[in-house]
Amino acid sequence: MKHNPSTKGTASPETRKGLGRVEAAQPSGPTILLSVAGLTPQVITETLYCLLVISRPPVDVREVRVITTLAGAARVREQLLHPTHGWFPRFCHDFGISAGRIRFEPSGILVPAGADGKGLEDVRAPVDNAAVADAILALVRNLTQDPGTALHCSVAGGRKTMGLFLGIAFQLFARPGDRLSHVLVWPPEIEGHHEFFYPPPRPTTYTVGGRTVRSRDIRVELAEIPMLLLRERLPAMDLATQSYSALIAQAQRELDRLAAPPPLVLDSESRSLRIGGEEVHLTPLQYAVYEFLARRRAEGCGEAECAGCPKCSLEAREFLDARVLADLRECLKRIGVRDERAGSLQGWRGTRGEAGEPFLQVRSRINGRIRRSLGAGRWTDRYSIASRRPPGALARYYIPVEPVRITFG
Repeated sequence: MKHNPSTKGTASPETRKGLGRVEAAQPSGPTILLSVAGLTPQVITETLYCLLVISRPPVDVREVRVITTLAGAARVREQLLHPTHGWFPRFCHDFGISAGRIRFEPSGILVPAGADGKGLEDVRAPVDNAAVADAILALVRNLTQDPGTALHCSVAGGRKTMGLFLGIAFQLFARPGDRLSHVLVWPPEIEGHHEFFYPPPRPTTYTVGGRTVRSRDIRVELAEIPMLLLRERLPAMDLATQSYSALIAQAQRELDRLAAPPPLVLDSESRSLRIGGEEVHLTPLQYAVYEFLARRRAEGCGEAECAGCPKCSLEAREFLDARVLADLRECLKRIGVRDERAGSLQGWRGTRGEAGEPFLQVRSRINGRIRRSLGAGRWTDRYSIASRRPPGALARYYIPVEPVRITFG
């Protein structure tokens, strides 16, 4: 399998400055390196070189797993794991890594099975792609179940689709401490050289295309690939058993559901807000203030994306108007508040007599409860009490969610 330049990168002269250091935050615990590989297993030792020799502090790699084809597995066993001339034991010897510290064995090489149940010779047909996708998904799913180990995935080798499937599986299952990377080598002509597997500790020269390349001029580094981590965003999905295609289809449905804000249900009996399966409990006064603004929004201008027009919003000082106070008292009476001081809104003008001060305090507490219940997310702010300050005017307060999504229980 010939190296594909789109999966394993070469560093340009502009990026060579500072090459050789992994600057991203590193996992603090034991790490498993999972790499896709083709007919150039050098990517595995090059990645190990970056993680164990160049990185400061070194990454605590304890195990190596490889996903490849039958031909690729033969190359890994012969070129990396051979007991007398394998490059992996040579790498450990060159850099003082004790025998057995890193588990890298033939049993850790995964060759996905094709439709006939035999290991794949190559990945060329759609059915082969499906088999590789399912195998990679299952392996990443399994390796991310142990909270005591971190996972470092390398997409530098193998067919392009293998790296792509590994990246997608990483996105679905990876945890915050896991990492995804590909390896960069300069000069580009040294890539895949039959004698280059990592920069050796002793000066060495390589003959490439009729010219000599000195080992001291070779640079290798890892480029970390930032990814959106969806593991905690898709908690309702059956991640444990589904095939790649079924899981992707369900993930898309779940993301589509999250793309539109869920309904906002105000339950006066429990004095709570129900939003997308979450319940936000409020005090009686907080509920009365929120319900007042929600009714104003529901009966206001009707625009889905209103930015706090006079029909849908109020200034803070307007919460002292007689009509607003009457509505708040009526709501408190309806939800069964027996405390006379609370029911009559004593102290609503504030301790310093500032117009709107109590409303601003209540607003802050309501928004805090909403954020704590819903968590960080795309739509959280649509249910909070927002503010907008028109030019030359006082700030106005409103609930941004669309009127059609507001119901009162």
